[in-house]
Amino acid sequence: MRRQLMTTTLVFAATGAILALAAACGGAAPAAPTPTQSTAPALAPHKPGAAHALQPKNLEAIIEVDMYEMYFANPQGEKNPPFRLPAGKTVGIHVHNEGAVGHEMIIGRKLTSGKYQEVLTELVPSDLFFYYGAVKAEAGDAKFVEMEVESGVRDVWMRMNIPAELKGEWEIGCFVEGHFEQGMHAKLIIE
Repeated sequence: MRRQLMTTTLVFAATGAILALAAACGGAAPAAPTPTQSTAPALAPHKPGAAHALQPKNLEAIIEVDMYEMYFANPQGEKNPPFRLPAGKTVGIHVHNEGAVGHEMIIGRKLTSGKYQEVLTELVPSDLFFYYGAVKAEAGDAKFVEMEVESGVRDVWMRMNIPAELKGEWEIGCFVEGHFEQGMHAKLIIE
C-alpha cells in the first residue's frame, strides 16, 4: 500500500488570519476590528539583537527573515544571506513580508524536481504565533510544509527546538510560481 503525504499549508493574511488561527487552535477569536479601530498589524522592529515587545517567551536564539521581491534578507539588508540557528536550543524565526506580493517560506533540503525531500517543519513540531497589533493567536506543536505570508504581514513567529541529528545545511525557499527560480532562496545552517 502506498502511503500518501498530506500537505499542510499555513496562510497568514493581515485581517482574517488571526480569526482563523484562533478558531483552529480552539481559542476564542477576538472580535473583528470596527471601522474606527486600526486594522494594520504592528510593525516589528528590525534592530539586530534587540528584544521585540511582542515575541514568544523562552527564546535562546532568534533570526529575523524579511521577504522581498525575489529574495530573503536579514535586518542589515543583505540579500539571501546564510542564516544560522543552534541545535538543541529554543529558537525563534521571526518572519516579515516587506514585499508587495505574498510569499511562501519552506525550510528544506535535498531539492529534487522542484521540491524539498526533507522539510524541517514536518520533522520538528513548531509553535506558531501571529500578532495582530497587541492581539496574539498561537498554534502549539504544529507540523506543516509551508507558511504563506501575505504582503504587509510583519509579525509571524515560529518557535522550535531543533535536535542535534538535524544539524547541517538547509535552505529557506519560496515556491510561489517563479520566485525560487528568480533567486528567492537562502541557506539556513543548523549548527
